[in-house]
Amino acid sequence: MIFWFSGTGNSQWVAQQLAATLNDTLVDIAQATLGQQHKFTLKPGESIGFVFPVHSWGPPPLVCKFAQALQLDTYTSSTHCYMVATCGDDTGLTVEILQKSLGSIKLNAAFSVQMPNTYVCLPGFDVDDYATEGQKLMAAKSRVEKVATSIAERRNVIDVVRGSMPWAKSRIIRPLFVAGGMNDRNFRCDASTCTHCGKCAQQCPLRNITLNAQGTPQWQGNCTMCLRCLHKCPARAINYGTATVKKGRYYFKDKK
Repeated sequence: MIFWFSGTGNSQWVAQQLAATLNDTLVDIAQATLGQQHKFTLKPGESIGFVFPVHSWGPPPLVCKFAQALQLDTYTSSTHCYMVATCGDDTGLTVEILQKSLGSIKLNAAFSVQMPNTYVCLPGFDVDDYATEGQKLMAAKSRVEKVATSIAERRNVIDVVRGSMPWAKSRIIRPLFVAGGMNDRNFRCDASTCTHCGKCAQQCPLRNITLNAQGTPQWQGNCTMCLRCLHKCPARAINYGTATVKKGRYYFKDKK
């Protein structure tokens, strides 16, 4: 059973590739959260996987909350549990943070898969150029195959790129970001550009966006900062303050 969360499609693609290779089932963490579904039953010998993007050198708080509430009827100490984190560059202490959230469920393996950058809301952060994006996506295919082999063989391995100064990134910068930067207060929609297609509301994983009488989006304060609304707006009408106006947009397209 693979529990997954994705904003702009990177982690969703990884989860789908793993599920296809391992003949496993997928559970959308956002949908399970909305439905208040936290109790699951594992088949005999079934493994548990968590696939998600790294948000500020840690799992998205949504993933941590889901892990804390997760109940597995048939979990035993022999159940193999792994995580796969997609990241633009590195993971910091993502493994340790998820393990704390899981409590008595023990992570046996952890992997990172480098994918194109998606965070654009602060100065100095932008999407990758097309060449870098293509190189990352090409490398990701073979990387996911390698990860799938390790999972199938149930190897106990920590194979992640923590990067430089992981403690400072995950224990100092991350809490500050979660407290002050992980909210929807700065999202804006340019009404003159918006086509009122409603895709932002339809695609928001937490149904945090509603449309006003004019058909423009309104954010409701339950944002996980996945940036799906910003990146997938076909008119580029959505921005995070003024910081993203001139920055790129990205969402995963499988270029087979």
